[in-house]
Amino acid sequence: MRTIALFIPFALSACALTATQTPQVLQSLPAGAYQLEKPHGSLTFRVKHLGLSYYTARFADFDATLDFDPKAPAASRVKAIINPLSVRTDNAADPSWDKRLGQDMMKGADFPQIVFTSTAIETTGPFTGKVTGDLTLAGATRPVTLDVTYNGAMASAALYAGRPALGFSARGTLNRSAFGLTRYADFVGDEVEIVIEAEFTRR
Repeated sequence: MRTIALFIPFALSACALTATQTPQVLQSLPAGAYQLEKPHGSLTFRVKHLGLSYYTARFADFDATLDFDPKAPAASRVKAIINPLSVRTDNAADPSWDKRLGQDMMKGADFPQIVFTSTAIETTGPFTGKVTGDLTLAGATRPVTLDVTYNGAMASAALYAGRPALGFSARGTLNRSAFGLTRYADFVGDEVEIVIEAEFTRR
């Protein structure tokens, strides 16, 4: 019994360290500028390779800001900046592949930033929405829509020095040919799937 009594406060304190996925907590957060917590964010993409599998890579250098309005989520805005030269494939057989992929396939040497700026946010459910924005990649700008899931929020996140925090997952697709990226088209697919995980804290 003593062991159980000792465990209960520990379990309760652990619960306090995790986010809550409720509209009430979300709406209680302060409005304003939120910054991506980069150590807890990820940006990966994948394309069909030889018609056999989906080749997956990630960006190691990216940042994002969120101008968040909890009372009117559709009025919020998000902007992300990605370094195309930071692509990582973990290809041990070809150490120069990441550099060639970023410089040549993505034209990162000529266009050193990929920028996404939201233009519209639509709520589709209690915890889901669509974020449409302008994506500038390799010198071309095209609209892209992301399907976003709100994972949860914390009024005071201990990990982030007590700052308010919220997190999202997002997925979307684009055709790389729409941005003039057609290299390796004979064996690399045109459609690119994007997968994002992001935690933001109030600044």
